[in-house]
Amino acid sequence: MNLQQLTYLVALDTHRQFGLAADKSCVSQPALSVQVQKLEEELGVLLFDRTQRGAEPTAVGAKVIAQARLVLREAQLLRELVHVEKGEVVGELRLGVIPTLAPYLVPRFLVGLTTAYPDLRVRVEELRSEEIMQQLKEHRLDVGLLVTPLDDRQLRELPLLDEPFLVLASETHELAAQATVSPADLQSPGLWLMQQGHCFRNQVLNLCGPASPTGAITYESGSIETLKELVRRHHGYTLVPELAMLEEVDNNPLIKRFVAPAPVREVSLVVHHGFVRTTLLAALRDLILASVPARLHAGKAGTKVPWR
Repeated sequence: MNLQQLTYLVALDTHRQFGLAADKSCVSQPALSVQVQKLEEELGVLLFDRTQRGAEPTAVGAKVIAQARLVLREAQLLRELVHVEKGEVVGELRLGVIPTLAPYLVPRFLVGLTTAYPDLRVRVEELRSEEIMQQLKEHRLDVGLLVTPLDDRQLRELPLLDEPFLVLASETHELAAQATVSPADLQSPGLWLMQQGHCFRNQVLNLCGPASPTGAITYESGSIETLKELVRRHHGYTLVPELAMLEEVDNNPLIKRFVAPAPVREVSLVVHHGFVRTTLLAALRDLILASVPARLHAGKAGTKVPWR
């Protein structure tokens, strides 16, 4: 038994298809299959059921895989400890980002990160909040970039931004005539919302209040960009985070700020408490803060809106 076999085992569990697992592991399918089979022969148990749909872990296989993930994590931790002692920022960074944040923030710092640390391999994946939290706990992600607070004792939060909520109104909507808006104005009909499952949707509903949703919802979308286009081309209004409107917030009269104290979403870097690459985490934090206006940095005035 060796770490390479355990790596293939975990890859097969993750992707549930030999071909895909081999592709993600940068080996041929026969090579991966042979190593998994050798591990099964050594342990004397069947770890996967092979079906036409792919590979499914057996009952004992699921237990072996769970332990294999722990072994691989501890081996990786040894490497990371050595890199930290040497002051090196190398290896792989697995970053999970929520979809309502990724397109507006990641492009601002990603090139700077890889330029500053050319030996660092960065893998970014868009995931919902619960998925990021779970994968951080399972050590399948190194760092999460999402809305907080999470109130989870297994995870450590490093607040970065207090990002204001804005209202984008169509030219024909009554809110277009107002200089600013208040949460009470969100009782107005014509609100366009994110689909269920997005933390941004939950925050909007928390901001609207319990009486608003049933009378205000006219359409639900899967992306902030779709919501923006629906408002621009039709009637109604929507709430957007400031990063989504950063290039036009100061010159578009249809974008409305809230009266003080403005509602904000807290954006943080999140890691497992066992995360040891503090140099990398600090560098990532500094790059992100440098990429956005100082008014968005955490600690500014505002009322944090819960995402649950």
